[in-house]
Amino acid sequence: MISKLSRLCFSTLLLIVCSGNLYAEEPIRIFEDLQDMIISVSNKIKPSVVHIDVVQKMNNQRFQSLGSGLIIDEKGYILTNDHVVDNAQSITVTLESKLEYTAVIIGTDKQTDLALIKIEPPDELTIPELGDSDSAKVGEWVIAVGNPYGFDRTVSFGIISGKGRVLQLPIETPLINDFLQTDAVIDPGSSGGPLVNLRGEVIGINSIGYGRGQGFTIPINIAKDVRDELMATGAIDRGWIGVFLQPLPREYAEYFGDKDLEGILISDIAEDSPARRAGLQQKDIIVSLNGEPVSAENENDLNAFSQMISSQKVGDEIELGIIRDGDKKDVEVEVALQPKVKADEFEIEELDLIVKEITETMYRQYALETMKGVFVEFAEVGGVAGKADLQFGDVIVAVEGVGVDGLSDFKEAMKKLKDRDMILLKVIRSKTQLYALLDKRELESTSND
Repeated sequence: MISKLSRLCFSTLLLIVCSGNLYAEEPIRIFEDLQDMIISVSNKIKPSVVHIDVVQKMNNQRFQSLGSGLIIDEKGYILTNDHVVDNAQSITVTLESKLEYTAVIIGTDKQTDLALIKIEPPDELTIPELGDSDSAKVGEWVIAVGNPYGFDRTVSFGIISGKGRVLQLPIETPLINDFLQTDAVIDPGSSGGPLVNLRGEVIGINSIGYGRGQGFTIPINIAKDVRDELMATGAIDRGWIGVFLQPLPREYAEYFGDKDLEGILISDIAEDSPARRAGLQQKDIIVSLNGEPVSAENENDLNAFSQMISSQKVGDEIELGIIRDGDKKDVEVEVALQPKVKADEFEIEELDLIVKEITETMYRQYALETMKGVFVEFAEVGGVAGKADLQFGDVIVAVEGVGVDGLSDFKEAMKKLKDRDMILLKVIRSKTQLYALLDKRELESTSND
């Protein structure tokens, strides 16, 4: 696929040649050298790119999807996107040799949209050179390789269009945003493939495309850190202090008495969080972190501060400089482990019911009345749960009169009642409390029919 830049370059070359320019041979040689470089880099990276086929399960249904991945270790470790392998029932990896291997998930990180999977490798794997995404420059030529629509190891050519891009996606898990933007084509199936500079160095893992000229790539420096942690423990530990933030634009600064004030406004504080224990309050304005000034005048600017907090080590103390009621003060906050961002699910197949634990993000996103209970993710129409009128977004807070604090309580309660034909649940829907009766005799009547 030829990008707009490439078409422009070749159009320019054509004009030079058609004009009879005496020096036309020099531009021709330059473009031939560029072409040879693209071919060389493409051939070098292709053996490291894999085709990934996934059988996924969502809401009681199975479907097939595809993606790409990058071999990063001779032991068979492969980097890809979290969304490629999310809810995977099985993963099949196909190498350039057309040999197929079953892969297992080592670990995933929803906040960077990265996943590490592994195959039992053949004797030799081609390992790419990983570059330094921090040194990548806007305007730099790059190559994206992947399997769009199943077409293996397709190469597209373009430039880095931007750095530090922030995506606001309608998902439950907040992203750690710092994307490279490229006009190299990233279509469905390309996700998880590499973005490579003309030195043959991988500078990113492709994540998402928003149509032509709008591709977004996870910087390889972020991917390296995630890879190392997932290899070591299979999980990512991030710092957390439990503040919810919003920008401080000029009109807000003026309202707070200093139109030149720069900082970040605390809009809310999580219960039982380090920030609350340290005495931080709503309307505090954070102006520094460990002595370094911080500020945000729009939503995108908040991303840098969030990354600074998440990169802190659990147990360390940080010093936040704040403005409260016009007075400057410093507050010591002990960094805690970020709460789980991906909610665990529990499926009861005979009831056609899927519930999940309630995370802080879900509590706020869905404006739930409580964090206690379990969230109804799916209730099959016509199934036992559906006939009990359970709906997406309901919160089950009690089973047979016994309160449910979380997913483990719900599992235990349903296990004890597995032989009961009828189970009464207490549910909160919006601000209304109601009851739902699970009648398993429906199963018997269906089977008799």
